[in-house]
Amino acid sequence: MSLTKFILIICHIPIFYISINLLFKFSQFRHEIKPVATYLILTGILFAISLVLWFYNVNNLIILHILVPLRFLLLITIYNKIFSGYLPKWIMQIVAVIFCIFSIVNTFLFETYDTFNSSALTIEGVVMIILSLSTYLFLIDKRMTKHLKDFKRSIEWVNSGVFIYYTTTLTVSYFGKFIIELLSPELSRYTWMVNSILIIIMHYCFYIAIWKQKNISHS
Repeated sequence: MSLTKFILIICHIPIFYISINLLFKFSQFRHEIKPVATYLILTGILFAISLVLWFYNVNNLIILHILVPLRFLLLITIYNKIFSGYLPKWIMQIVAVIFCIFSIVNTFLFETYDTFNSSALTIEGVVMIILSLSTYLFLIDKRMTKHLKDFKRSIEWVNSGVFIYYTTTLTVSYFGKFIIELLSPELSRYTWMVNSILIIIMHYCFYIAIWKQKNISHS
């Protein structure tokens, strides 16, 4: 087994640990933070399936086609909570619906399930960067964030995770198809290794956000 393969496998361990840990404690969390926990749990499940397919040399890109719209919906739910009272909920809901429709159409007509869905990933990245930058500006004004109360600290961690991940992987998302097709398997794995490390950083930020909530049941 090559070093890059070994590192890619090791990178899955923190993701699986977080996913399993949250699965058993999900009922203890406040409803505001449950979309974050749901994201981490479902991501862990999808990553586990992807890793099994990879071990058996089966094309696992279909998992990415499932992950992208699902991840977008959950993150939009979180940002809808952030901008609650200042931005009509239907705006974010329309954005979510349009993106999901585009993602599905893209999978069936253009970048099929066995190829890298660069277009959907790139659009997702751009939207998330815009939302994260807007949130940083929003959080500066304490008068606008009164509705968040003790949820604010969690939002800061979630938003930081989103910003770090999407700003650093936008190029990979755009050129992902070329990386897979043109680079050697070993060089390609180096790219995904960096991507995996960034995913771990985002998951770690999300995990901290969950435990920043003060009124988790300890019964």
